[in-house]
Amino acid sequence: MWGHLNNQCPKYPLRILDKKQKLLSFEATNELSGTLKAVIFNQNDCRDALCRMVVIDELPFRFVGGLGFRSFCAVIQPRFVIPSRMTIARDVVHLYNSEMEKLKKELTKDDQRVCLTTDCWTSNQQIPYLCLTVHYIDSDWCFKKRILNFVQISNHKGETIAKLIEDCLHKWGIERVFTITVDNAIANDVAVSILKMRVNGWEGSVLNGEYMHVRCCAHILNLIVSDGLKELHHSISAIRAAVRYIRLSIARVEKLSACVVKEKIDFKGKLVLDVPTRWNSTYKMLEVALKCQKAFERYEEEDSKYSQYFLEEEGGKKKFGPPSKIDWANASRFVEFLRSFYQATLKFSATKSVTSNCFYLELGEIFNLLKNLALTNDTLLLDMVSNMKKKFDKYWGNLDNTNLLLYVAAVLDPRYKLGYITYCLGCFYDAQTVSNFILKVQTLLRTLYAFYSKGEREISPIPKSFTSSNTLQDTLLSAFMKQKEQITFDESLNEVDRYLADESVNPLTPSFDTLFWWKQNSIKYHVLSLIARDVLAVPISTVASESAFSTGGIILDPYRSSLNPKTVNMLVCTQNWLKSTNEGLVEQFFSDEDDELVQTGLIL
Repeated sequence: MWGHLNNQCPKYPLRILDKKQKLLSFEATNELSGTLKAVIFNQNDCRDALCRMVVIDELPFRFVGGLGFRSFCAVIQPRFVIPSRMTIARDVVHLYNSEMEKLKKELTKDDQRVCLTTDCWTSNQQIPYLCLTVHYIDSDWCFKKRILNFVQISNHKGETIAKLIEDCLHKWGIERVFTITVDNAIANDVAVSILKMRVNGWEGSVLNGEYMHVRCCAHILNLIVSDGLKELHHSISAIRAAVRYIRLSIARVEKLSACVVKEKIDFKGKLVLDVPTRWNSTYKMLEVALKCQKAFERYEEEDSKYSQYFLEEEGGKKKFGPPSKIDWANASRFVEFLRSFYQATLKFSATKSVTSNCFYLELGEIFNLLKNLALTNDTLLLDMVSNMKKKFDKYWGNLDNTNLLLYVAAVLDPRYKLGYITYCLGCFYDAQTVSNFILKVQTLLRTLYAFYSKGEREISPIPKSFTSSNTLQDTLLSAFMKQKEQITFDESLNEVDRYLADESVNPLTPSFDTLFWWKQNSIKYHVLSLIARDVLAVPISTVASESAFSTGGIILDPYRSSLNPKTVNMLVCTQNWLKSTNEGLVEQFFSDEDDELVQTGLIL
């Protein structure tokens, strides 16, 4: 019977006429173009692709048994034998192990030094989890971040956190740790001090781990702004009440949308109602509401119940509102003021690009803004600025409270070097304080240079872009580049002196890529480029770890809350690794970085 079906029956859908027959398939290389490729059906390849889809798209294992999916497969490829949910679960384990081995080799080759971020989260099962993320710049000067572990933790004590991270580092064979970025919890201080001692014992730290502890700058900035917004102005309360009234009914939302159209406002978004404990949500609420100001004013004319709503009491107090023209003007001032902090938060929280070099650039702008507003008679913002300035001084006012590596990172940005830091500090501190601090930064840079000069890691003497081939033209070009570098080098100066003495890149250079610049100049600054690879990789926020909790929350939804912690770890980590290696494909559909910031609450 099988012989008849496979070889003779023309109506049998799974009959294979020629097992070697290939089909032409269109393979997209980017959004606008692609290539034709000859493919042949392979059961194992299809099963592997299905496993990856389940992990990347956060699908439950039972998805493969769904009637809709099976009907789809019967049409698109009848020859594909759909595996069971248990088989897919086993495939996920194999995929996790294979991807882990690849990453493990990458993290341990060429004596790669890494930076870590960590944070804790409690699931809807009331199970606490710890996420550990690694950040590094590879030998090709590409910045990367990968989740190493998403594991259950018994409590949030510093000793427990340190033990769990130490076990993870042993599992991955990681000994060379440069920094650990955490938030301001006391338990994290204890954990980092224990880990510093452990890494020192492994001889994997730099300068005995003196600069290993980095505090999350986004968290500190959040504390500063939240302190200023403790007592909200009545104008903000009035606009919040107006937004809440509209959002209470779909009919009201539609009516306001009609008012937007009538007022010819170019806005197609939705109103945002803030969360009082998140200042950034208040900023977004005001920003969106201001775009619809005329629509709100028109709505007040068309809905008689709108004004009556504000006459009702809430918590024993009369509501503020409806928003007057003065309220809208005040809101505009608040948005203008908070925009600097919002943009700084986005830069601190970036996960696809280096952030350590932008720390002082943003810090200086915030310091300057608070200082100037404190000297004005702006009664609207004065109390807010005063509270924020006190909190700012607590964390960043004293120069010794900040990890010096973040200032070294600014110096290693070829656009700024020491000149910009010296100028900014001179605007805020006396000459003697500035002189002493700049000397500290220079001393640390020279100490790092001496440490790295011991030949801890070799780098290619010629960047890949200059690698010669067998052609005469490439050989001459390569020789010319070598000669040019030798001519411009002053042997009487070491690399630090030469770098600081060389002309800076124009700070206004559009789309300047710091990592690409260092890649191109790694011949000229051999040892300094090694320092730059490690210092520029330092993350100044824990957003990379916090964003994993959004994935964990999706995987551990109420319908899959029975998943054991080991399975959760495999799904979260594998998804992160697969998405990281397919970023080009992912970015065609959405911005992963924006998605992370939205789900961690840094933006809405």
